[in-house]
Amino acid sequence: MRKIIAIILFVVVLVISTVFALNNDQAITVNYLFGTTELALSLVVFWSGLCGLVLGILGMLFAVYKYRHRFSRTKKKLEKAEKELQQLRQQSIAAKDPF
Repeated sequence: MRKIIAIILFVVVLVISTVFALNNDQAITVNYLFGTTELALSLVVFWSGLCGLVLGILGMLFAVYKYRHRFSRTKKKLEKAEKELQQLRQQSIAAKDPF
């Protein structure tokens, strides 16, 4: 069900993007750091969105790395505590067993 919704959403976005690109083919002048150029409005919107997406992903990578590192440390501490608990249980059973 989730895949079907994702496919439908993708198709809807694709159709809307295509209609937007066909309706906004006017040439505009883009001034950037190294000069100017004329591009279609739809291309400017597309590339701006793509740059924003890439910058957002790069920004999130730092947070993901931080939380993965924290998760890794916590997992190691948990494994150590479980081993210690298992050893204590075995010692307790050995102390109660007279044979």
